[in-house]
Amino acid sequence: MLSIGLKMQTCRISFLQKSDISEASRVLSEAMLKVPIHIAIFQGQGKKERKIIAKMFFELLTDLPGITFLATIGTQIVGVMRMKSCDGSTVTEERAQPEKVNNLEWRKSHWRNEWARHDPLNQHWHLGPVGVLPSHQGKGIGTKLLSRFCQEVDACLSPAYLETDTDKNVRFYEQFGFEVVKETEIFDVKNRYMWRPPIS
Repeated sequence: MLSIGLKMQTCRISFLQKSDISEASRVLSEAMLKVPIHIAIFQGQGKKERKIIAKMFFELLTDLPGITFLATIGTQIVGVMRMKSCDGSTVTEERAQPEKVNNLEWRKSHWRNEWARHDPLNQHWHLGPVGVLPSHQGKGIGTKLLSRFCQEVDACLSPAYLETDTDKNVRFYEQFGFEVVKETEIFDVKNRYMWRPPIS
């Protein structure tokens, strides 16, 4: 009965406000706690790891918010989607020392650098993170967020780009015109880099 009630409620898409950052970060941390790359980097999927991931997203949304949309049902944030105009990413210097694999900050830096190396140099909209609470997945909320993303991107005739690490997500993004243009492995996790050309 509960799930039926949720489907009948209206999901509203709005812009992130500063006062929403903490809750939006928590939602993203719950939505993305069990994705393979996060499990590999944070080495777990419990409460401790969720809090660390929430802190990471809090810092991202505070320092580099881009344009961030919220999916809400009533007053509850159930989904978050960030998009940012990009023309390449900065790769930071790192020293390849085996013992650093056991250091969380090094693993995070290595992950970000690997993604940055594949970030297209021409101007594009970079999508991510995108997450919907596990309790609300499969109800069309992700579809509503991605439809809004495509609407915004197509309005400015811009290409788009994202990274993902699951077959399910690849199939989802393909529905919106993205295609895999490269694959790499990071900590034994397959990462897919997806591109969506401008659509007029």
